[in-house]
Amino acid sequence: MQKIHISFTKNHNPKSWQASLALSLGCFLLALIFSQGQARQQQEALAARLAPSVLRFHILAESDTKADQQVKLEVRSLVLDFLKEHLSGNADKEKTMACLSQNQEKIENMANAYLKQQGFDYHASLQLTNCYFPTRIYGDYVFPCGYYDAARITLGKGEGHNWWCVLYPQFCFVEEACTSVPGESVSRLEQALKEDDYLALKNNRPDVEIRFFLFPQLSADMIKVSFNR
Repeated sequence: MQKIHISFTKNHNPKSWQASLALSLGCFLLALIFSQGQARQQQEALAARLAPSVLRFHILAESDTKADQQVKLEVRSLVLDFLKEHLSGNADKEKTMACLSQNQEKIENMANAYLKQQGFDYHASLQLTNCYFPTRIYGDYVFPCGYYDAARITLGKGEGHNWWCVLYPQFCFVEEACTSVPGESVSRLEQALKEDDYLALKNNRPDVEIRFFLFPQLSADMIKVSFNR
């Protein structure tokens, strides 16, 4: 949880107080934008170092209707089950990508057959690509925003909400609560990364508190504005 506190004193002169308020808010917004820009750059730099060791998984639903969102999850489970059957337990990123490439037609036909069986008239397409992912949390690990290699399945127009996970090392969860990560996956990730980068993935985000004190020499009531994120 990030907490930002702004404190300033109120001038008895209404116009002077309004000018002080506008100035303080302007300074705060500039500082916030600068801080967020720096944080994003740091996240993307970490993602660039992490990306060679990671393969993401991305499924785009046809739309946001309940039926389309539900079948998206069912197709997801079919694909994950297929990979479990066709990949050995020690398969690395390259072997996982090779399996997806070699079995692309099979995976698409499997998904399309299921969609037809369930009464949907659109089709699934599988693509190995490199695309931008937002920051995602898996158990105790935060995967930063940035560009990653990915297996992307598009259902129909692909205009609905997405489902994301990590195919390699395996951070894919089919349950809603991502509470624990397989120990073997953690070990592979730790071995592939520098110690500092691995530790940066841990979901240990301290509370950040910023205070602006304006015009402390003026006597007035103290006003506090808090933003919790």
